Amino acid sequence: MTSDDDDFRIGVPGLGRAAVAPALSPPPAVRQEADTAAPELRPGETELGRPPQVPSDLAPLSTHDLAALKLLDDEQAARDIAEAELLLASDPTGLGWLGWFGSPLAFAFLLGMTGVIGIFLFNQTASLLQALAAQPEWAQYVGYTGLGLFGACVLYSFVRLMVRYVRLRENRQLRVKGIKELSNRTRLRWLAAAKSTEARNQIEMYLQTYPIDSEKDRRALAKLGITDEAIARLKSVRTELLDHDRFASTEQWFARFRDAFQSVIDEAADGRTKYWASRIWVVTAVAPNTVIDSGATLFYTFSMLSDLCQLYNLRAGRAGTAVLMGRTFFNAYLAGQGTEWEKLAEDQYDQLFNEAMNAVGVGVSANVVGKIVGKVGAKVTTGYLNRVLLIRLGRYATRLLRPVTKD
Repeated sequence: MTSDDDDFRIGVPGLGRAAVAPALSPPPAVRQEADTAAPELRPGETELGRPPQVPSDLAPLSTHDLAALKLLDDEQAARDIAEAELLLASDPTGLGWLGWFGSPLAFAFLLGMTGVIGIFLFNQTASLLQALAAQPEWAQYVGYTGLGLFGACVLYSFVRLMVRYVRLRENRQLRVKGIKELSNRTRLRWLAAAKSTEARNQIEMYLQTYPIDSEKDRRALAKLGITDEAIARLKSVRTELLDHDRFASTEQWFARFRDAFQSVIDEAADGRTKYWASRIWVVTAVAPNTVIDSGATLFYTFSMLSDLCQLYNLRAGRAGTAVLMGRTFFNAYLAGQGTEWEKLAEDQYDQLFNEAMNAVGVGVSANVVGKIVGKVGAKVTTGYLNRVLLIRLGRYATRLLRPVTKD
């Protein structure tokens, strides 16, 4: 026996249970709203079907924790900046491998050589004054006057160097390779742009303050070997370097400064070093006394260093200055020991000349000629050694004064 609904479905031709199902489904709009509605989640549930997993001991950071994290960040930033400084800054003194001991050792060397040259000059001057006291009165006046003038010249060259040294700005030499290496390091790349800009600003300030504008500056540089054509080239290159839109990269800018501006000064500095070296060769070769040798070495060295500082318009750092002064006094002391060197060279020249004359059968007169040749050759040799020492010192000073390394 069937119900009324069953009778209705049976009584309608072509309708069955499947035909009635669409009539019982909700309208399309209702279905779409039901599909787009966000599911309602119970507290603690997620869409992943699992409650969030939070460590039981998790707590907000305290003020102490935040301060500790900031301290760690500051220490890391300080290490990065120190590493960047090492990459950019150059150590032209050659004492960098000594670390902290480099500067104290340089000043200790300076003090030691100052004491040695002071004692040596005092003893030699006392001996010279004693020898002058035994001469006639007219010779004493001439000797005292000449010795006083010579001492005044040495003192003037030293004071001139010191006055110029104090007025000049200390050189902070830069390494172009360091900028490139800094930019290649991913961890330090954030410092590359800042440090490159800082280094470029430093060289730009150097260019703006370099004395090539006035007529007085032109005459001063002309005395140091920079011609009018070279000054015009320096001005042209300076205009290019001060144009910020002219170069594509900082490396190109530094290369242009080094090859077109600094190279002109390097060439003049090399010429000035050889200028004073030639004069010390002649003077120490004909000087009759060790005091004259040492005094002439001091005078020419101080004059050369003063010219180099004026050319670069910079002075060396503290350690570099100590090394320069120490080597200056050391060279002066060696020049004062020329008697021993001359004796050794004279014996060698005399022996060589006698052997050569005996080989060709020359008689007794060869001994006299050998003595003369040995004496002259010894003086020339010791003078040339002083020249070599001054050139080496000048090139070391040039390396200290360059704004950008030559590598």
